[in-house]
Amino acid sequence: MPSVLWIPTPPSFGSVSMQRYFGVLDSVVRAQVVDGLNEFEITPLVPYEGLMAGSSSRMVRALDKWALYRWRVSRAGEYDLAHGLSHGLGHLLSHLRGSPRTLATVHDLIPLRFPGELTKAQVARVRRQTERLRRFDLLTTVSEFTAGEVMELTGIPRERIRVVENGINQEVFRTPIDLPAALQRLSDRPYVLSVGSAIPRKNLEILPEVFSEFLSQEPDFVLVRAGAALPAELRERFCRLCGKERLIELGRIPDETLVPAYQHATIFFFPSLYEGFGLPVIEAMAAGTPVVCSKATSLPEVGQDAAVYFDPTDPAEGAAALLEALSRGSELVRRGLKHSSSYSWDQTMKGHLACYRELLA
Repeated sequence: MPSVLWIPTPPSFGSVSMQRYFGVLDSVVRAQVVDGLNEFEITPLVPYEGLMAGSSSRMVRALDKWALYRWRVSRAGEYDLAHGLSHGLGHLLSHLRGSPRTLATVHDLIPLRFPGELTKAQVARVRRQTERLRRFDLLTTVSEFTAGEVMELTGIPRERIRVVENGINQEVFRTPIDLPAALQRLSDRPYVLSVGSAIPRKNLEILPEVFSEFLSQEPDFVLVRAGAALPAELRERFCRLCGKERLIELGRIPDETLVPAYQHATIFFFPSLYEGFGLPVIEAMAAGTPVVCSKATSLPEVGQDAAVYFDPTDPAEGAAALLEALSRGSELVRRGLKHSSSYSWDQTMKGHLACYRELLA
C-alpha cells in the first residue's frame, strides 16, 4: 500500500485557517468513508490536536520551522509521497528521506498582492516560499483563480496544477438551529451579516457608505459583524452616517454561534477585494442565506449564479446589490442551497486522492 506523509503548517504559527484545513481532512481520513482512502496509508507529520494558539515569539516560530520541523521530516522515515498542506513548506523537501513524489496545496498568494502590514523583508520571505513551489512535482490550488495566480507569480505551467476546491460540513450548515442566548438580541430585527477579519483587503472601509444608502431605504435593518471588531475610526464613521444603534459587533464567536448567525441573517455581505477561495460565501449559501459579494478575484467563480455581485470600489453599487438581494431573497436561497450542495470535505479529499494516484502511477 503506498504511503503518504502529510506535512501541515507548524502549529506554532497559529494559523487558524491552515489548522482547520488540516483538521477537517484528518477527520475525513479517520472516518474512512471516502472511496479510495483504503488505497493509501496516510500519516501526518504531527498529530492534529485541535486548534492551537500560535507562539507570539518570532524566534520560537523560526526555530520550529527551520530546525524542529526539518528534524521531524528527516526522522519521519521513507514515504512514497509527501503532501505539504500549505505552500510554505518547500524548504523541507531536501530533508525528506528516500525519493518520494511531492505535492503542495496552495490556498492563496495574498501577501504578494496585498502585503498589508508586512515588512519588505517578510514579503521577500513569502516570495522565496512561493518560488520554492517549483520544486514540487505537482500542485493543487483551491480555485481556478488561485491557479492563475500561481502561474503568473511563479511561471509554473498550468499542466502541473490541479484544482481541488475547499469544502464545508453540509450537515452543520443545513441543520436549522434556533438563535442561542448569545444572539437573542437579533431575534426581533432583520440584519445583514458580515463575517471575518478587519484587514484592509476585506474592504470594510466601504461599509459606512454602503449601509448609509441601504438603510435610507430599509431603515429596519442592522449590520451584524462577527469576527474582528471594526477599527475605531471606521466604527465612528459608520455610527455617524448610519446611527450607533445600526451596528452590532459580536466579536469572535465559536462555530456553534456562527452557524445560527448565518442561518437567521436576511443577507450575507462579503465585500472582499481578494480571496483565494472565499469559504464564507459557500457557508452562507448552505445556511440558506442570500449572498451579496464583490465581483473580485475568486468570488464569482465560487458563487457562480447563486449570488448578487457588485464592484467593491463602488458603495452605491453595493447598496443596490443589497436591495436586489432583498427583492430576490427566495430565488437566491434556492440557488444557493443547490449550488453549495456540491461542496464537501469528502469531495476535497477525493481530489487529493486523484493527485496521489496520478503521481504514483
